Amino acid sequence: MDTTERVAAPATLRVCAALTLELLSSFIVNTMLFPNVALVMPVAREISTYSGAAFSIAVAVAAYVRPSLMREGVWSVACLASTVGAAILLYLGVLTNNTTLLLLGAPFGGLGSAWLAVLIGVGLANLGAARAMLAVPAGFVLEYAFRCGLMALGLPSSMGLATIAFVAALVASYLFIRHDARAILESVHDSTAPNVLNITSPSSYVSFSSLAFVSILLFNIACGFALGGASSASSVAGALISFIPVTIALVVVVVRGSISTDALYRGSMLLVFAGLLTTPLLLFGGLLTTPLLLFGGADPFNMQAHGTLLSAGSDLFNVLMYCFIAAVGARNKLGAVSVSASFLATQWLGIGIGAPVAQFVNEISTSNATVAAWITMAITFAFVAYNYVGMRNYSFAETIEGITPAHTESLVKNASGEEAAAQLAEEAEPAEGLQQKSDDTAFETACAAVAEKHRLTARETEVFELLARGRTSPVIQEKLVLSHNTVKTHVRHIYAKLDVHSQQELINMVEEATEN
Repeated sequence: MDTTERVAAPATLRVCAALTLELLSSFIVNTMLFPNVALVMPVAREISTYSGAAFSIAVAVAAYVRPSLMREGVWSVACLASTVGAAILLYLGVLTNNTTLLLLGAPFGGLGSAWLAVLIGVGLANLGAARAMLAVPAGFVLEYAFRCGLMALGLPSSMGLATIAFVAALVASYLFIRHDARAILESVHDSTAPNVLNITSPSSYVSFSSLAFVSILLFNIACGFALGGASSASSVAGALISFIPVTIALVVVVVRGSISTDALYRGSMLLVFAGLLTTPLLLFGGLLTTPLLLFGGADPFNMQAHGTLLSAGSDLFNVLMYCFIAAVGARNKLGAVSVSASFLATQWLGIGIGAPVAQFVNEISTSNATVAAWITMAITFAFVAYNYVGMRNYSFAETIEGITPAHTESLVKNASGEEAAAQLAEEAEPAEGLQQKSDDTAFETACAAVAEKHRLTARETEVFELLARGRTSPVIQEKLVLSHNTVKTHVRHIYAKLDVHSQQELINMVEEATEN
């Protein structure tokens, strides 16, 4: 075993353990804590979910605009402390039947889980796409094993024990992931802001209009639909069956070394579709009885099949989501935090939408099962239509391949103001790489030739030459006295005319023109 293998193997185990414990903490909070809280305050879970989504959005924005704010120790201590405090408030609120305590605790209950999920995404990016593809399904399978073990032994009836188990799982997960996530967070803290890099290297980031975000939202609506439904508390047999698809994915990775992200997507789509199709059977369970009791003791087959299929589909998709975060983050580690946080914020939003929809359908079904069935069929149709039409030509694998590392060789931390002026002063000196190969006259001649060939305007030519010198957006704004949005527009037009997708490709084009 070489040095790389010796270093990577422990890292893979650490990240896998962290993911397992984070998933286990989510299982504990959803099956042991919030059902008790809901007896006193039914909307507590929704408050916690939307707070987690808002927090993840805040992290994504901070990492994208002000990466200097990304101090791992400060964020981790604050988030874990708030979650411990919230868990205590929720426990006391249930114990004393006090809605005020629950209202105080609910908004902070999800912060630790949200931050930990972001750290795990960053840790997976640091691990690399290939090893993350092994660690992610392994983490899900291990969590299923622990879950089934708890269910077989009997879930703790004491909310106090459940609270302690939840906090312990979160803290242990953080201790496992801290080392691997911090490696990237320290680099991000000292880097140029992604919103600056995104102007000159747009192909280094996944666009917020990408269908990947829409898919994450829809599949986690299905996850929330399963959590909010009556069949969410499945039996041991149901849990065992629901993790078969993830186990198959793990076996494929072990045997073949990798698995197609698009194959994961198609498999999860079929499972969620099957789960949605069983909803009418759930609604008319009293009319459509069955002697099959495989999925859970006294529960009919159709009631358990609904939650089992939806959970299996959403879990398989979440395997895809974490692998996608790892692959994208590994290709551009400076954007790993914002990518992880934005995808996970979308996940939380999906769950926050799906659970109330399921509860609404359940309430409607008690008075009019037919209306509830029509609502479910409309949801099913929308899901199938999106996947058949909207996702027809989309590929997760191609999106990953399209991500290129940001050009950072001549970038400085958050270049603006005095720092931008310092970069401008460097223009009198030979630029790295390109200027070492040719004098300034040859460089300017090459830029002029490329600009004329691709019909750039006079202003676009000025911006183009600065880009070819490796200058950042703030530097271009400072030198040409242009606004941020104007520079962004010019860069977009230049890239379109030159048919390039990053600043590095543009520099390579000028280098070739100079050599010729």
